[in-house]
Amino acid sequence: MKKSILSALLVCTIAVSAVPSIALADNYDQQIQEKDQKISELQGKQSGVQSQIDGLTSEIATVSGQVKDLEAKQDQLNKDTMKLQDKIATLKVRIAKRNEVIKNQARDTQVKGQATSYVSAVLDADSLSDVIGRVQAMSTIVKANKSLMEQQKADEKAVEAKVKDNEAKVAEVQENQKELEAQKNEIANKQAELNVVKANYAAEQATAEQDKSKLKKQQEEAKAEQARILKEQEEAAKAQKAEQERQAKEAAKAQKAFEDAQAKAAKEEAAKAEQAKESSESSSASSTEASSSASEESSTAASTTETKTEQTSSTENSKTPDPTPTPAPTPTPTPSTGGGNKVDHTGSGNMYAVGQCTWYVKQVAPWAGTYWGNGCQWGASAAADGFQVDGTPAAGAIVSFGQGQSVGTWNADPTYGHVAYVQSYNASNNTITITQGGMGFPSPTGPNTATLSAAGLTYIHP
Repeated sequence: MKKSILSALLVCTIAVSAVPSIALADNYDQQIQEKDQKISELQGKQSGVQSQIDGLTSEIATVSGQVKDLEAKQDQLNKDTMKLQDKIATLKVRIAKRNEVIKNQARDTQVKGQATSYVSAVLDADSLSDVIGRVQAMSTIVKANKSLMEQQKADEKAVEAKVKDNEAKVAEVQENQKELEAQKNEIANKQAELNVVKANYAAEQATAEQDKSKLKKQQEEAKAEQARILKEQEEAAKAQKAEQERQAKEAAKAQKAFEDAQAKAAKEEAAKAEQAKESSESSSASSTEASSSASEESSTAASTTETKTEQTSSTENSKTPDPTPTPAPTPTPTPSTGGGNKVDHTGSGNMYAVGQCTWYVKQVAPWAGTYWGNGCQWGASAAADGFQVDGTPAAGAIVSFGQGQSVGTWNADPTYGHVAYVQSYNASNNTITITQGGMGFPSPTGPNTATLSAAGLTYIHP
C-alpha cells in the first residue's frame, strides 16, 4: 500500500465535494432569474392596478363635478323658490287689499244700492255728458277691480305652480345628488381596494427584491467557495503529481536495488557453486590418494608382520590387523535463498508512511528492513539483506503478497502488493492468522486480523 492512494482519495474527495458547490452556484442564477421574473410581473400588475386607480380617480372627478353642478343647480332653485315665495307673499297682500276694496264696494252696493250711486252720480253731474261719464267711470272701476282681483288670483296660482315645480326639481336634484354621492363613495371604495392590492403587490415586490439580494450574496459566497475548492483541487493535483513522481523515482530506485541484489545474489550463488564444485573435486582426489597410501601401508605392514610372524612363530600366535576405513566423500551443499549474514535493521527506525501496510509490519517486526520498497518487493529485498526467504509459513514471520495476489476476501494492490505479520500458523489445515495495516482497512495503523490459506505465499523469517 502506498501513500499515493491516500492522496488520490483526497483529490477524489475534494473533487466530489466541489460538485454541490458548483451546482449550487449555477442554481443561484436560475433562482435570481425567477426572482427577476416575479419582480417584473409584480411591477406589471402594479402598473395595471395604477391605471385602474387613475381611471377611478377620473371617474370620481367627473362625479364630483356632476355633484357640484347639481349643488349649484339646487342652490339656484332654492334662490328662485325664495323669490317666488316673496312674490307670492306680495300677491297675497295685494289680493287681500283688493278683496277688502271689493268687499267695501259690494257692501256699499248692498246698503245704498247700485242705483243710488248712479243717481247721485247723475244728480251731481253738471251736464248729461258728465252724467254719462260718471256712470261709465263707476262701472269701469267696478269691472277693473274685479278683473284685477281675478288676475291677481291667476298670478298667485301660477306662482304657486312654479314653486311646486321648483320643489319637484329640488327633490329631483337631491335624489340625483344622493345617487351621485353613492356612486362617488362606491368608486372611492374600489379605489381604496385597488390601493390595497397595489400595496400588497409593492410589498411582494419588496420581499422579492430582498430575496434576490440575499440570493446574490449567497451566490457570491458560493462562487468564492467554488474558487477556493478549485484552488485546493489544483494544489492537490500538483501535490499528487509530485507524489507520483517521487514514488516513481523510489520505485525505480527500489527496482534497481532489487535487480542489483538479484545480480549479486546470483553471482554469489554461482561463486558458491563453483567453490562447492572445486571442494568436491578436491575431496575426491584426497580420498583416492589416502586410499592408495593406506593400501601400500597395509601391504608393508602385512609383509613386516609375516616376517615377524615367521621369526616369532614359535613363541607368538599370528594376528590379522583391521584395515583402515576409507573416508566418505563430502556432499555438495544445496544453495538456499538468504540465510547469510543478515543486516541488522532493529535500530533503523520506521521510515515508511504512517497508515501503510509496510509501516505497520515495521512497527510489529522491528527487524524488518527500513528501505525494502513496496510490499511485493520485500521478499527480494530481504533476501538481498541476508534473511531467509521461502514458502514455509511460521509464526513471527513476515508474509509478502505479489501484485494483485488474493488476500483472504480481497486482493492485494495490483501495483504495490501487500505485506502482513504472521501471528500464528495452523498446520492441521495449513492456514495462517495475520495482522495487518493499510488504507483499505477499518484501522489503517492496525491491527486488522484475518485468517487465510498459507499456500503460495512468500515468507520472510527473522
